[in-house]
Amino acid sequence: MAHNKYFPTLFSPANIGKVRFKNRIVMLPMGTSYAGINGEVTGRTIDHFAERAKGGTGLITVGNVSINGRIALNQLVLDSDWFMLGHYELAEAVHAHGAKICCQLNHPGRQQYPVSLEGKQPVSSSAIQSHYYTGEVFPMPRALEKAEIYQIIEKYAAAALRVKKAGYDMVELHGANGYLITQFVSPFMNKRTDEFGGSLENRLRFPLEILKRVKEVVGNDFPVGMRFSVEEFAKGGITIKDSPEIIRRLAAGGLDYISPSAGIYETMDFAHDTIDKEEGWKTNLWEATKKAANIPVIAGGSLKTPAFCEKLLVKGTMDFIGLARPLLADPHWANKAREGRVDDIRLCISCYECQMGSAAGRQGARRCTVNAEAGREREFNEAKPAEVKKKVMVVGGGPGGMEAARVAALRGHRVTLYEKAPELGGTLMVAAAPPGKTKILWVRDYLEKQLKKLKVKVVLNTEVTPELVEKVSPDVIVLATGSRPTIPDTPGVRGKNVATASDVLSGKVKLGKKKSIAVIGGSMVGCETAEYLADKGSKVTVVKMRPGAAAADMQPAQRIILLEHLEKAKVPIVSNREVLEYTSEGVMTRDRTTGVKDFIKADFIVLAQGFKPARELEEALEEKDIELYSLGDCVEPRIIKEAVYEASMIGRRI
Repeated sequence: MAHNKYFPTLFSPANIGKVRFKNRIVMLPMGTSYAGINGEVTGRTIDHFAERAKGGTGLITVGNVSINGRIALNQLVLDSDWFMLGHYELAEAVHAHGAKICCQLNHPGRQQYPVSLEGKQPVSSSAIQSHYYTGEVFPMPRALEKAEIYQIIEKYAAAALRVKKAGYDMVELHGANGYLITQFVSPFMNKRTDEFGGSLENRLRFPLEILKRVKEVVGNDFPVGMRFSVEEFAKGGITIKDSPEIIRRLAAGGLDYISPSAGIYETMDFAHDTIDKEEGWKTNLWEATKKAANIPVIAGGSLKTPAFCEKLLVKGTMDFIGLARPLLADPHWANKAREGRVDDIRLCISCYECQMGSAAGRQGARRCTVNAEAGREREFNEAKPAEVKKKVMVVGGGPGGMEAARVAALRGHRVTLYEKAPELGGTLMVAAAPPGKTKILWVRDYLEKQLKKLKVKVVLNTEVTPELVEKVSPDVIVLATGSRPTIPDTPGVRGKNVATASDVLSGKVKLGKKKSIAVIGGSMVGCETAEYLADKGSKVTVVKMRPGAAAADMQPAQRIILLEHLEKAKVPIVSNREVLEYTSEGVMTRDRTTGVKDFIKADFIVLAQGFKPARELEEALEEKDIELYSLGDCVEPRIIKEAVYEASMIGRRI
């Protein structure tokens, strides 16, 4: 294989056991929710993984495959020969693109989602209830009997043999994130007093017995690895100080590679690579794992860019780099890196919106904010050349407008994008302003570069009117005009000390360091604005209109971090308040339940009370005989993911 001039180590071949990989890039295991109702492989499952193989990834890991019946909605199952055909076809499809494929086997134990329990009680090492970090409480499990433990060990072995027979190249045991194997190894979850509890030797008996039986049935030439939480971030749980000895014992038991992870359900907010975290923030965990291991290490979580990955490999921090959500964002990450087209990589922004629809027992398959093709590989895979090339006018330079222009240009249309602001980005510029949110600008950066490469004409500082439309005379108009803040008809709302959150976050209104600020609205926008202002030294109070939790419309992992920041900054949140009047000295409110009035002193007032679609241009053009599309917030104010999806779909329809 030729030496890669851009990232030579990343694209050097390597082995795990006798299995050789063309590069060091591994797709880490993720549950996708693309399986059928009973857990069978579907065409969507095959399309999804095959696309990542086509994109140049060296090893594809199919994650969270159950050894014991359905464990969550639309998760894969391999506890019976009935499922074999689908897995055979999946392995064949991945191999067709030159990649290797691994199957990760799992038993969730106490972390089994109620939707799949069907009235049965979950099992674990001990009768200790699981609490998901977002507040969800799982049913109380019962402790497994010894005979049941050995039955589960045999189920792992039987499933592993099916993995080999189906044509996979290797098998992985899921010993991370608080699932059943972890429930035996971790002293936080294992309170047994028999030979499966107590000492480290006893707590490791379960995974070592699984490993022994699996090796017996698949043979020594078939690699068996494990994903393992080397730091649980839980009081009384496994720490990075404990993990080296655990790794050494697993390796001595025949393990062929280790894939370090972190966290359990109670602490997944620490384990998640949320938007505020820097690339490689888990490096100390990987280094400790590599130092302890005399077997290959597949490390990942928070890795984004080829240059950073190359540096870690050269340093010897790991043997293989693991990418999970970055391959949802761009399935062709590997090929683009290999060809030196780093600017063409669509980077994962760690927004975790992909978790919202599909995580665990929630309905709906994974969808990606920046890549509308994720989970829609068959429908959206290639932007086919348009049969009739058209003159396309895109109005609005936010994420939706830019994506629509990109896809339409890819198909050969002549595209001009108009934006009334002096730069592209739209609401992305506002969304990226709060602390820790700068990764959102990666969406703008990627799309802006693609528009330049596709020679899309961009006209800035220009507000599109019906007269301009008539002058340009396009064949197609795509409206991505966004939304504008809702301003209530409250006395004093037009005062000099009142502004919208959008104007504050965009820098249009510069507050400097005000002594006290009241933010009206307790949704994501209101709370993030409060964080932004508190970070600049202001004393902030959030006034929430409704009862209930603050920022309830936010992605759960990001929300927890935001609320922790607000608490640390001592930002009070008062709820269930009706705003009666804005004055030069503050806000008069009334408790909706008790009727008691309360005046909140503030030098400045920031409105964050929602948005309404900007539909004026659409209404003016509706009666004209022209192909017209609207997308994103000008249809209904929502999140970036929805705008990008609609834009990608419309770009393919033109």
